[in-house]
Amino acid sequence: MFFYISGMAMTFYNTEAKGFGVFLGEKSLRLLVPFVLAIFVFLIPRLYFGQQFEDWCRPNGDNGESENDYFAFQSKTLPDIPTKLSWLWYLPALFIDIVLTYPLVAWTIRRSRKIPFNQRDDGNIILLQLALFVVWLFPAFYLDTKKDFGTRYLLPSTLTLMCIMFVFYTF
Repeated sequence: MFFYISGMAMTFYNTEAKGFGVFLGEKSLRLLVPFVLAIFVFLIPRLYFGQQFEDWCRPNGDNGESENDYFAFQSKTLPDIPTKLSWLWYLPALFIDIVLTYPLVAWTIRRSRKIPFNQRDDGNIILLQLALFVVWLFPAFYLDTKKDFGTRYLLPSTLTLMCIMFVFYTF
């Protein structure tokens, strides 16, 4: 429901007047800045205090020892923080979802306002969509390398999403 409501609210954004750069800046301030602050204000202290009760809270997971120095704990935990996001996963997921679907929203807003097809503007929307997918393919392919999840799951799902977007833009 959260993603649905966020998507519905996104349709009220004036894509014609503001553009993608302003949209990206606003969403970064609303989603990524609170995400980074929450890591340092809520998540790392929660992991620090929970390490004696839950093994996954420790800097090295199940095999790690409890760290009593908070700043040493923080420096040891930060490299593995993507695997310990717990309840914070939705902020970067929402940001990625909104950024990847922005061109489709701009396209559908143009169609709903009965703006005629303009080769330059609508072509730029399609090129932006392709560029966003190309940029997303790099972390989808290279970021998660522990069990080859990037090539096994993220890459095929991104290619499937590209095909679905192709159908949306075509028909």
